[in-house]
Amino acid sequence: MKAPKIVFIGAGSMSFGLPTFRDIFSCTLLKGATLALVDIDPDNLERMYRLALKMNEASGSGLQIQRTPARREALPGADFVINSLAIERCELWKHDFNVPQKYGIRHSLGENGGPGALYFTMRTLPVIMDIVRDMEELCPSAYFLNFSNPETRIVLGVNMYSRIKCVGLCHGIFMAQNQIADILGRDFASIEISAAGMNHFQWVMSIRGRPVSTVPGTG
Repeated sequence: MKAPKIVFIGAGSMSFGLPTFRDIFSCTLLKGATLALVDIDPDNLERMYRLALKMNEASGSGLQIQRTPARREALPGADFVINSLAIERCELWKHDFNVPQKYGIRHSLGENGGPGALYFTMRTLPVIMDIVRDMEELCPSAYFLNFSNPETRIVLGVNMYSRIKCVGLCHGIFMAQNQIADILGRDFASIEISAAGMNHFQWVMSIRGRPVSTVPGTG
């Protein structure tokens, strides 16, 4: 079976880069895969490249690690394209929240719903679609795995206007488990949940306490 090629666009992000690396280098099915890191910030790209090399060596994963600021160099032959790009996320996010609030529109974050998310979508989706058009040309069979917000709107846009297979991913289920544990006054590891959904539409289906003997540190 051919080892997959993974292209990670926005790999310079510490917020998404580190947990994505952790998942990749801990997955035995990805041993020997090619991981191409892409970011337009050369300093961030180099830092994450060096980190990937260290994690690759420590995990014994045997991945082939590449880096480039030009995504079109990385995309040919890709099986999976991970996207976590953001355009001046923190600074512009403040405007997405504050401008609607100034005119009496209250929302929780202004990132994934309401007028704030509309602004966010209008500046992000065109960049995403540029990537998708490159994928249609260079790796049309690849999956586009999106972490960028507004999650639902980006996934909807890609699926409406491209044949590229697109899925939106989020750590929301794990956040829910942590929040449920806080509400119940329990340790995170002492409960387990089952959940369904993706693309920022997720439901917790059940919550169960784990037997004490299976909780790390209690045996």
